[in-house]
Amino acid sequence: MTETNVGAIVALKSPEEGENIWEAKQVSLGRSLPPGDVQGRKPIDWSFGPVKVDGYVDPDSFRIGLLIVITGINIGNIYGNLKDGVSLKIDIYTTEGEMRFFLKNDNEL
Repeated sequence: MTETNVGAIVALKSPEEGENIWEAKQVSLGRSLPPGDVQGRKPIDWSFGPVKVDGYVDPDSFRIGLLIVITGINIGNIYGNLKDGVSLKIDIYTTEGEMRFFLKNDNEL
């Protein structure tokens, strides 16, 4: 997965006194996972029900970077190494639980 724009940072300016025009100006982009060295990375694009996982795994180092979305809520980016396992505990209004990413049989995600 290459870097993806997940939103925009916008500055909202209220009208001057006696005016009625608001101004919205994009300041920057909201980025997902950093691009880094993308050669050799294998993309992850998986979803099931309300859960969507995008990201990458480096099959040589077992480093993983994931962008997690649950019920349309961007949980954020998580990083780690599959050798150690990567876990995410979730407690939001719509969902509670835990996601775990690890190597099974030393080579299966």
